[in-house]
Parts: sequence; structure tokens; C-alpha cells
Amino acid sequence: MEALGLPSKNGNDFTSKIHHTAEGPTDPRSNHSIQHKIVCVTGAGKGLGYHIAIAYAHAGATGLIISSRTKSDLDALSAELKTINPHIEILSQVCDTLKETDIIELAKATKERFGGRLDVCVANAGIISKYLPDGSLPVGLVADMDFERVIDINFLGTMRVARHFVPLLLESKQGAQAFVAITSVAAHGFSSSFVPVAYNVSKIALNRMVEHMHHDYHKDGLLSYAVHPGAVLTPQTQAHSLSKGDAWDSGESRAMEAHIAMIDNV
Repeated sequence: MEALGLPSKNGNDFTSKIHHTAEGPTDPRSNHSIQHKIVCVTGAGKGLGYHIAIAYAHAGATGLIISSRTKSDLDALSAELKTINPHIEILSQVCDTLKETDIIELAKATKERFGGRLDVCVANAGIISKYLPDGSLPVGLVADMDFERVIDINFLGTMRVARHFVPLLLESKQGAQAFVAITSVAAHGFSSSFVPVAYNVSKIALNRMVEHMHHDYHKDGLLSYAVHPGAVLTPQTQAHSLSKGDAWDSGESRAMEAHIAMIDNV
């Protein structure tokens, strides 16, 4: 993993056993602590965010706020959530985390729909730099012409969500509220040959921001988490491999499952 710019203590040996599927207490169906909770998930239209919302429905959440840039994705998710729990209350709203006005409107709608109640906010929306004309990911700062957009969505977008949803969490006072930012072990890497530098930088900045949130708000009852979800196969990551046996080839990627998360869930 050193060749990929990941430190030797990158988390692969943090536990003696690595799980690739939810089971036992990690299965949402077995987790009853979320029952009667109100949860918001941004970037819920596809990929990881889609399945985070489904997991909360299985765990018994009373209400779900789901957002993404694409209404048709949200409609499909809403329909699936209703098959899991016909009684779950869903607020589905298009929201681009690049636009603070969209986030303000989502927070306002959340407060109105659920009477000021919010227990968990999962800031999941994120992207990776656009592919180059040859189909490869950009390597290095010079090649990555998408740098600013990645930082704006992954880091500043999460900051904007926190700016307008942390007050809702703090006002709820229904026990301990939680803000969850989806990050990546790529934050600790320094090789952009596997993951573009903009993604790495956005995630390490996100980690430190969450540390600040913990320091600033834990006394008020807010739990702040930066969560590395593991390697996640999404529609975008399927195109990362360009040749058999490279780092993103399916066989090689399985060996990386404890190391890196690539998410495109806006």
C-alpha cells in the first residue's frame, strides 16, 4: 500500500477480522437504536447515499429527508423506502450542495415537516475529478482541471450542510444528535496515481473540520463523525480500471476493500 501513497498504519490491521457484508449487530435490521429517529441524507440519489437511506429505513427510522441533484433518482429511492416501511415519512427534495440557497431551503423544509426535529444528518454528497479524454483519472495537480469543483462539493459542500443543519440538530434536544461526514482513507494518501489529489485533499480537510466540530459542539450534545465506509463499488468506480491487473481491476480492487472509498453520490 506504500506504493499507493497510503501509510503503513492505514487501518487494514486495525481489527483482526474484516467484514465485507453487514451481519449481526452491523445489520441495520438488528439495530433498533435508530427507531423513531429523524434522519437526513444528502447525496442520496445513487451509490452509497442511496443505500445509507435504505439502511436507516430497515433500522426503523420514523422520518427520512433525502436529497440529490436528480429528482428521478429520489423518486426511485422513495418508492423503495416505502416498500421497506410503508409508514415512514419521507421528505424528498432536489438539492445541489454547491448552492447554499438549496441547502437553506432543504433545512427550512426539514424544520417545517418534522416540527424542528432532526436526530442525524449524513453529509454524503461527493465526487471525484472528471476523467481525462483517454479515459484515465488525472494524475497530479497539473492534469487535474477539476480540482476546484471537487473541493467545492466534497469539502465546502459538507461545510455548507453543517452550517445549516447543525443548528437544527442542536435545537432538537432529543438526546444525542449526530452529524456524519462521509470521508475516505484516501485522506491519508499522497499518491494521485490511484486517487486524484483533489479527492485526497478534500477528505483530509473534511476530517479536520469534523474534529473541530467535535471540539466546538460536543458539550452541547452533538456527536460528530468522519466515517470511512470502505471500498464502495458505484457506477463511477466501475470505469476506473483501464487494463487487466491494474489497481482498479476488479480482482485488485477486492484486495483494496479496507483501504479506499471512491464515492460519486451527488
